[in-house]
Amino acid sequence: MSAEPTSGGLDQGDRPRDPKSAAPRRVLQFDRLPEVAGGSTLATEWWLAWGHLKSKKSEAFLSVVTVLSILGVTAGVAMLNWVISVMTGFEYDLRDKILGANAHIVVFRTGGNVVDLDAVLSTIDGVDGVEASAPFVYTEMMVRSPWGSKGAIIKGVDPVRTADVTHLLGDLQEGYNAAHTKLIEYALDDLEIRREILLNLDASPFPPMGLDKEPLPPTASEPELPGIVIGKELKEHLQVEIGDKVQLINPLGSGAGPMGMPTPSIKSVRVAAIFDSGMYEYDTTWTYVSNTLLQDFLHLGPGATGVEVKVSDIDDVERITEDIDAALGYPHYAKHWKSLNSKLFEALTLEKWVMGILLQMIVVNAGLLIVTTLIMVVITKGREIAILKAMGASDGSILRIFLMEGATIGFIGTALGTLFGLLGCWVLDRYRYPLETDVYYLDTLPVVVDPTTVVVIATGSLVICFLCTIYPARRAASLDPVEALRYE
Repeated sequence: MSAEPTSGGLDQGDRPRDPKSAAPRRVLQFDRLPEVAGGSTLATEWWLAWGHLKSKKSEAFLSVVTVLSILGVTAGVAMLNWVISVMTGFEYDLRDKILGANAHIVVFRTGGNVVDLDAVLSTIDGVDGVEASAPFVYTEMMVRSPWGSKGAIIKGVDPVRTADVTHLLGDLQEGYNAAHTKLIEYALDDLEIRREILLNLDASPFPPMGLDKEPLPPTASEPELPGIVIGKELKEHLQVEIGDKVQLINPLGSGAGPMGMPTPSIKSVRVAAIFDSGMYEYDTTWTYVSNTLLQDFLHLGPGATGVEVKVSDIDDVERITEDIDAALGYPHYAKHWKSLNSKLFEALTLEKWVMGILLQMIVVNAGLLIVTTLIMVVITKGREIAILKAMGASDGSILRIFLMEGATIGFIGTALGTLFGLLGCWVLDRYRYPLETDVYYLDTLPVVVDPTTVVVIATGSLVICFLCTIYPARRAASLDPVEALRYE
């Protein structure tokens, strides 16, 4: 006697006649089995990829190559972060020193000097984003002392306004405090004393001084003279000290002589202070006097070579420059620090890019190690790949397994390289690696970590490592299981 089919997909046959039988016989019907729900195979693929990367005694050499691939990526990323951070530090420090000695924006007048200074200064100060402005006079002359001479840039400054525009006030190292009749050597911590030195440039407060550096009363042969501020390196070249007399020589100052040759004009001044900007070019060439002294010496009248401008945001300097141009109009025009020093900063940027590309080759070499590692995995795991494909694994699944392996090596190496790179930058910045000041304009190695640069380096490393995995992954995906198992 037959039974009706059950709801579970089983037919109940005749009950056995043996009374000892505990249950009826059941038959499985495959057409009534529930469907298996589809799902992602990424977890399985990741498990297989991680199994290939784990160390095994029988595959020790393959594990060593994997570790070397990770170390190669780590070294490349770390060194790239170190070098780029140091080069960025040099660039930022150089920019700060240039902007310290010069203004953010300089205003000139087409065809000559700026003559209507009061109106120009008032208009510039009214532009949004301008913090301060100051007129200046610029020329080149000869500076001579009894022990040496040198061509120098003579810059006339406004003692009141210039202190708020450039870093000249903060760069003073030595000076003569006329109010207290004493020398201030390497101890200009009082800002008011530094400001007094600049304010007295045009007031001729510097009496002649003897070898003992004590002030002496003026005489007919040694009158009081206006002051000049010179750089630390120029002081060594001229072999002078605070209070010593030097001469400014203008080769064309007095016009043509009786024979048609130019007659130089000479102006005597006294060394009022010594500045140290940290840049050899400025410290050996630049000097500062008052605007009125230079205007009289060059017969300029009340005019000035131009106007220096300090802004609140140096990154917004283009917009402020355009606003100044619009406010002043023709014949005045303004130039900002980026355009005035464009060639220098373009060279620094190019140098940093070239160095970055060269160091990125370390990561590329590590990527080639990744290619070698994955090709060896494909060779050693050929039987397993064939079995997986025979069991139904698709080409895309095999491709993703090996892409995951290469991406994992690249990710671990990049993460470790970024960590060691940032740690090394912190150590360099913390302990201040010393530099030879005779060679470099800095006494310590500057380090500036730019988060954007760190992200770009890490992203580039990941992209290189991923691209290096494509070829071996495609080879593994295209493996014919029949060929792979033929000789097994």
